[in-house]
Amino acid sequence: MEPVILEGFDIEPDSAELSRLLGRKNGEGTGVPAAAAAGKISEAREAALEEARGLMVPRAICVTAAGADLPGSEMFTDLEKVAFCVCTIGPALEERVTALSKDGDMLAAVVLDAIGSAAAEAVACYANDRIDEAAAAEGLKASCRASPGYGGWDVKEQKALFALVPADRIGVTLTESSMMVPRKSVSFAVHIAEDPVRLRSESSCRNCDMETCPYRRIE
Repeated sequence: MEPVILEGFDIEPDSAELSRLLGRKNGEGTGVPAAAAAGKISEAREAALEEARGLMVPRAICVTAAGADLPGSEMFTDLEKVAFCVCTIGPALEERVTALSKDGDMLAAVVLDAIGSAAAEAVACYANDRIDEAAAAEGLKASCRASPGYGGWDVKEQKALFALVPADRIGVTLTESSMMVPRKSVSFAVHIAEDPVRLRSESSCRNCDMETCPYRRIE
């Protein structure tokens, strides 16, 4: 159960994911009229992407353990091998978002915040790919990712995950309400086996009642 830290790699926010996040804004919260939002957001997006590259420090930490090693959890009890991970882009980008908001530049703040969300997801994808590669080297497969607070995994179990994964080693901590700090962080688990179980449904978003969630992947 020795933690593996991934760092010193570059990530690029997925363009489609970023478009999806920004497409939902439609000018809302940016101070830009809806009719002019598309053009203004496009301009702000290019400038923010350039700035974001200097603000992000992608890191991840993963612990591979038996599912029963996750304290107090019932979701993974019968699984022999599970990779539990925490990923982040660090605090600098969201600190910049806060500064832009205080200065009243809401368009730049909203766009940079969306880039941060897409970038955190890109770090999780990078870590997930490394897990897939390690599993394949052993003749095994990895399941799709599951995260606390989505599907059947109670967000309260975030504390159990952090008890197992020393995320403070990459600068990520947890509040009493189970929110990660920095906010642009992602935690997840994958089952590793010859025939891994499905940890979440492909229609998780369709079955979720959080219709205003910015990460929702259905209309």
